[in-house]
Amino acid sequence: MHAMAKEYCVRCHNPRKKKGKLDLESILSADISRHSDTWADVLEMLRGREMPPEDEKRPDRSEYMQAIGALQAALPAVSTDALNADSFARTIDRHCVRCHNIEDKQGMLDLDAVRTQGIAKHPAIWEKVLLKLDAGQMPPAGKRRPAEAVLDSIAAHLTDELDADATEHPNPGRTDTFRRLNRTEYQNAIRDLLALNIDAKLLLPADESSHGFDNITVGDLPPALLTRYVSAAEKISRLAIGAPRKNPDGHTYRVRPDITQEKHVPGLPLGTRGGTLLRHTFPRSGSYEIQVRLTRDRNEHVEGLSGSHTLEILLDRARVADFVVAPPKERVANHFDDSKLRARIRVTAGPHDLGVTFVQNASSLEETKRQPLNVHFNVHRHPRLTPAIFQVSITGPYPDKQGGKPTTETPSRRRIFTHPFAGHSTGAGDDEATAKKILAQLARRAYRRPVGDKDLDRLMAFYRSASAKNGFEAGIEMALSAILVGPRFLFRIERDPADIAPATAYLISDVELASRLSFFLWSSIPDDELLDAAERGDLHRADVLEKQVRRMLRDPRSVTLA
Repeated sequence: MHAMAKEYCVRCHNPRKKKGKLDLESILSADISRHSDTWADVLEMLRGREMPPEDEKRPDRSEYMQAIGALQAALPAVSTDALNADSFARTIDRHCVRCHNIEDKQGMLDLDAVRTQGIAKHPAIWEKVLLKLDAGQMPPAGKRRPAEAVLDSIAAHLTDELDADATEHPNPGRTDTFRRLNRTEYQNAIRDLLALNIDAKLLLPADESSHGFDNITVGDLPPALLTRYVSAAEKISRLAIGAPRKNPDGHTYRVRPDITQEKHVPGLPLGTRGGTLLRHTFPRSGSYEIQVRLTRDRNEHVEGLSGSHTLEILLDRARVADFVVAPPKERVANHFDDSKLRARIRVTAGPHDLGVTFVQNASSLEETKRQPLNVHFNVHRHPRLTPAIFQVSITGPYPDKQGGKPTTETPSRRRIFTHPFAGHSTGAGDDEATAKKILAQLARRAYRRPVGDKDLDRLMAFYRSASAKNGFEAGIEMALSAILVGPRFLFRIERDPADIAPATAYLISDVELASRLSFFLWSSIPDDELLDAAERGDLHRADVLEKQVRRMLRDPRSVTLA
């Protein structure tokens, strides 16, 4: 080995040139074991025929094999023992710093400067190194790699040291402790709290977004938005409670103007075209008036009205009314009085599918199939071929003329009025106690925490104010509106412990953990099982936490995580 080194190596690897930062001339006379790291590098380069370089005089195959054999016999076997601080620094120096030093600094990484300072002082740098090692990207492809046992020992040492440092100095990061629910979370929270499906896009303005997310810039509540929240709370409470009202309520749905309405709408019967399918919650049983308006141009002419068309109103896919839409003979073709497209139907309380659509004319079916791209919704460029629905208005309930007692059982009322006497006046004392139980249950779920007497006293004040004028259900409706505009519902609030210094990591409470978990996996409020575990103080336990996470992932609501 020494003869080969003198002939082929020392001309470049000497104290003067020191090519590749390697000086073999100075250590040739010493025992190989005294400079095992240097000779181990030489062995790796000889195995890869990297030394001498191709443009220099190179030994033949037999000389290579003799040198490799001599070094293998003289060098100790690769150690699989765990590394300590000194051996780790030497290993990094031997295998890494030739590329990651102050001069080369490949990958913007200088390991030579930090290898002896302790892993805990530079955890971010060593986390990056560990990720590269685990991915097999360090050393990179095409570069000489140490034995797998060496790489494994480096990774194991880094993992142990980083884990120990993280345990001793936890850094869980910091999330906003005061954040408003975005529209998706608000909509899901109403669904899970009241068993009521709403479209938050119709009730609240769009959330601001940042970096592609709409849940990181919602920390404020401007006055205009507060007004929308108050209005939304009133509408939602009215739908959920369904309390008797002196005057009928109205709701209008508009169809997007850029829809052609020449094709079948999913969910409506086959053989129909255009229109809309609405999922509407009727607060009470009774008679409701359905008013349909047709799409018109700027001259108030009905678009696409050139023949006779049949319009149907469907309730849960059953036809309840139909009309003939055709141009009157005595007037201009596009004139039509759509105020006559009005029907009063009887509906039971609860959610129903209301469809308004046209029967597909046989003559237009073939024409539609020939259209590769049907964009007939612009009166000037691509005028409509047939009439289209502009909006549908639902008004009611009107007094029931059939004389029967109206049924008010809806999913929302079953969710709210769980007490056996709820909704039935048995006296002021019973009503007061029942209302308190109902509101305590609602507030606990809405606020995502146990409620106290102070919370209930505030809600009961709203209840008493409305119930004194309009009865028990009106009082619950008023108190529910107060819950839905309360900061404890609209905002996710976490308070730092009073005895904790700033910038100090601390364990969050089980109740806060339940809220974080549910909004992460469901984008909604915790359910009763999760809240119960949090209030018992069990949720932080690893087995309980894993059980709850697995249960929540099996729940269909976890689709929001995708």
